[in-house]
Amino acid sequence: MRILISLLMVVALPCADSFGELSLRPWVHHNQKDYDAGVSTVNSFAGKYSAYIRSKSSETNTTGTLWQAIKPRPDWFGEKVRLTVHMRTLKVREAAGLFMRVSTYSGWINSDYMYDRLAKGNTDWQKYTIVLEVPHDTSLIDFGAWIIGPGEVQVDNFTFEVVDPKVRVTGTSEKIEFGEAENLDFERP
Repeated sequence: MRILISLLMVVALPCADSFGELSLRPWVHHNQKDYDAGVSTVNSFAGKYSAYIRSKSSETNTTGTLWQAIKPRPDWFGEKVRLTVHMRTLKVREAAGLFMRVSTYSGWINSDYMYDRLAKGNTDWQKYTIVLEVPHDTSLIDFGAWIIGPGEVQVDNFTFEVVDPKVRVTGTSEKIEFGEAENLDFERP
């Protein structure tokens, strides 16, 4: 019995947030082959911790993301919502930024990937904001940080707030037309 309990502890503990390690949950880390992501105590913006996404190689030319998807709060419907984040970059060769995407049931996508205000090189902690409209039929909001190529992005203190309707939207809107599923067997040219 003692052996079984020991074995269960060895198997179960590494799966949990054990030994003082912090979890990124509910954050999702994309492209784990080329990028590491985690929580760090080194030079956080506020508090003890910040999150990072870091290339594993100085030769990578792909994209890595750290993101989360949420349902909109009821008081956001029909409003403009501002996402505020503190971000710093370390040795970012190509580009890095933040993003927010608002998806609706009717096919509208409001998004801002900060392509017009990229971060590169080494930057100290700076506050960035994204403002998007949240329509009444919003189904999902995605947000997070991204990096292209080698380097590291650190983020801290994501906050959301409803802003005055006069505040300018920072992103774009696009209508996506969804149809019936097609070419499911990949045989059509």
